Amino acid sequence: MMAELDAELHSMLLYYGIPSIILCYIVYQTFSLRRAKLRVEAFFFNLICGWVHRKFCNKEKTLLFDQLQHLKQQSPNRTFKVLEIGVGSGMNFKYYPRGTEVTCVDPNPFHEQYVIKNLRKAQKNLKLVSFIKGFAENMPQVESNAYDVVLCTLTLCSVRQPAAVLQEVKRVLKPGGAFFYLEHVAAQKGSFIRRVQDKLQYIWPKFSGGCNINRETWTFLDKSGFTYVDYSHYSVNTWLAFFARPCLYGSATK
Repeated sequence: MMAELDAELHSMLLYYGIPSIILCYIVYQTFSLRRAKLRVEAFFFNLICGWVHRKFCNKEKTLLFDQLQHLKQQSPNRTFKVLEIGVGSGMNFKYYPRGTEVTCVDPNPFHEQYVIKNLRKAQKNLKLVSFIKGFAENMPQVESNAYDVVLCTLTLCSVRQPAAVLQEVKRVLKPGGAFFYLEHVAAQKGSFIRRVQDKLQYIWPKFSGGCNINRETWTFLDKSGFTYVDYSHYSVNTWLAFFARPCLYGSATK
């Protein structure tokens, strides 16, 4: 009787116990590696993207975000509320009007520590209302008709559903609110840079956090249903990453 019981227990351990332990170990390791990857990604984003923004985007961002101060002055007696999607480490805070209340959305939770650091570094008396871990395609934690401005920089290239993001942006903006954006985009069809972009697209997203190097972002803006959409194309002065030269910046009004 005991021999049969031992055999049965041995069989259960062999066919159920050990595989379950192995599976749990794989899941644990995968989750741990995922968190480590996100932590490392946040660190390098803060270093590299900070340099990219200062080197290649400062002039256009200054022109674009000067409008934030004008919008704030239109309602001087109430809180100016901004939602930044794909905030990364917070490279846009220095352009915000003083005293702005900021809500940030980003899928990487490890960006939050850099967001807090760069918020203080901006020295604009900015208030971080919340850092929301999530994707801009679906933001149930964000209230509708609540924000004076939604903005993003170098974000729409990597979202999975640009049209859904723009609908969410429109939902959370107050009536008459504005969406500001600066993005690298696809080059003109038939050009040398576009041919390079189309070839790179096969591998580029795998090494760049899902970035689409040949995305025609303006087509999504044109079909977004905003009351008014305005953007300007420009070319970044770089030879090393020549395939990322084409960019645009602009705004859309709800």
